[in-house]
Amino acid sequence: MQRDRSMERVENIEKQGAVQVPPPKRSVGPFLIYYKKQLELMKSKGIVDKISTTVKKEIREKWMNLDEDSKLEYKKEACENSEKYANLSHNIPRKARKVSLYTRCAPNHVHLTVSNLNERQRFVLREMGFGSMLDLRSIQLNRDFCKWLVDHLDHNSCALDICGRRLPISTKDVEFILGVKSSGVDVSIVASAEEINHICQQHGVNVVGDIPINLLEGKLKEMKTLGKEFVGCFVLFVLGTLLCPTPKPYIKRSFISILLNIDEFKSLNWAKLVLDFLIRGVRKYKEKNRVGVSGCLLFLMVICRK
Repeated sequence: MQRDRSMERVENIEKQGAVQVPPPKRSVGPFLIYYKKQLELMKSKGIVDKISTTVKKEIREKWMNLDEDSKLEYKKEACENSEKYANLSHNIPRKARKVSLYTRCAPNHVHLTVSNLNERQRFVLREMGFGSMLDLRSIQLNRDFCKWLVDHLDHNSCALDICGRRLPISTKDVEFILGVKSSGVDVSIVASAEEINHICQQHGVNVVGDIPINLLEGKLKEMKTLGKEFVGCFVLFVLGTLLCPTPKPYIKRSFISILLNIDEFKSLNWAKLVLDFLIRGVRKYKEKNRVGVSGCLLFLMVICRK
């Protein structure tokens, strides 16, 4: 026993004296590599002193206008960095991360963003049928409870099985809880790649791939206008953070096609979109054994207590 304790003390001393090697930095994509190099070039030439929204936009536009051959070198560098990161990080022990459920459903995030809107912007959103989003309180999701609800949601019959009782869910429930319309024309998320790229340019969302939520949030903070660009940006932000969120900090690029019908927003069936998206998210979560779920988990929390 005495020898075992002595060995433990020696091992502890060795661990304390060991040099701690920092983990390698995670590799980034081709656009970020291009972005950093352009920024360094602009600073070295004295073109810019600080990173502003205008500078970021200018670099994004340059990237969008590059041909595939010019982008190839950055893609190769990103690929090489990714391989190096994989090789370096392979043997680094990782701490187990205990997370009940991954979700980007963030009603408190929406509440904070809405609080910065001016009265004229609020009026426009109420006229478009999104007044309930303006009255949303700051609510923190209970992820353990959300996981329990998702596990008890029958995605085939669209009903919650709770304590021996079955609670059917409908679009009317979505309207009652979230305040979005449950009748009218279905929301269309269908458009060609050309149409989607054109809409992105119209609304100043010039990004490659899915749209970062923080980009939409930043645009909303800067906007003081009331036009279609503001309405479109707000709706995409709310979809990505509350109504139709995924486990990732992005909104699917296909959702930009919704802005084709921006003049008809008031007559669209948003509740059906929300419910369908949640049911699909729960189905994928269960059938594909995922750790994250797509959909409005706030709705599940509230309807369970109704």
